[in-house]
Amino acid sequence: MGTTSFGIPGLDALSRAGHQIVGIVSTPARQKGRGLKIIESDITLHAKEAGYEPVFCPQNLKSDHLVSDLKRLGADIFVVVAFRILPPEIFSIPEKGTYNVHASLLPRYRGPAPIQRALAAGETETGITVFRIDRGIDTGTIVLQRKTGIGDQETTPALSARLALLGAEGICEAVSLIQNSSVVFAAQDATQATPAPKLTKSEGKIVWDTPARTLYNTIRAFTPFPGTYSFVNGQRFAVEWAMPVVDPGNAREDPGTVLSVVPDGFDVQCRASVLRVMTVRPEGKKSMGGRDFAMGRNIGKGTRLE
Repeated sequence: MGTTSFGIPGLDALSRAGHQIVGIVSTPARQKGRGLKIIESDITLHAKEAGYEPVFCPQNLKSDHLVSDLKRLGADIFVVVAFRILPPEIFSIPEKGTYNVHASLLPRYRGPAPIQRALAAGETETGITVFRIDRGIDTGTIVLQRKTGIGDQETTPALSARLALLGAEGICEAVSLIQNSSVVFAAQDATQATPAPKLTKSEGKIVWDTPARTLYNTIRAFTPFPGTYSFVNGQRFAVEWAMPVVDPGNAREDPGTVLSVVPDGFDVQCRASVLRVMTVRPEGKKSMGGRDFAMGRNIGKGTRLE
């Protein structure tokens, strides 16, 4: 059960390990893009290409028809990767349980955006957790966890790709433990839980009265969605890449003030720190270097960003 490409490595790994994939559940096709084309989910498209069947794309997970169809599959377990919240009518079907691959070291970062929230928080380590689904949100007992470091310049797409592979290894090992009845479940410590709520577009607005390192982590985390942006002279522009200035000197302007234009971008005063904006995308246009953007719009020392 899954929606995004994050689940594809795990699906294929289980198949290569000799486990029989008896069915796929994904989300219905949706209209996307300016042309509003009907696009099927990454998991649905991959399942059809790879020959996994049947593929169910229900509107309602509590549908009696879906429950009946899934019971007829006779699956020993259900595996869930980046999907919707399952009702008890679904996750209680398989005799050996329903298991989720979550992209964090639970109980930290429970919720739909664990990768982005970990990056935004400046974490240096994360990982994956395989746990048995219960009635809570990411609260079930843990089968296993695998840790990995986070690169200082790693973004959401890069970290997501690594965690998808780590998750594939983890779910294969977990299924073997379940198959051999050798699982030792571990309860989560709820006192250590932290949330990872869904991202919203409004979070992408840069507040310059914030430490540069925090803004840098946010830019890494919010790539590609929801992105980060600011305004200059009333015009919006996306900040696609920036780096904290290691030695900003004695800059003491108001936050959001451009301090200088440099060969690889332009420096902006933040809270007791400086951020070098290196790649931007003006609204409705293609990405460009920060210096070119500044020169083309007469941005220089003293220009205020909003």
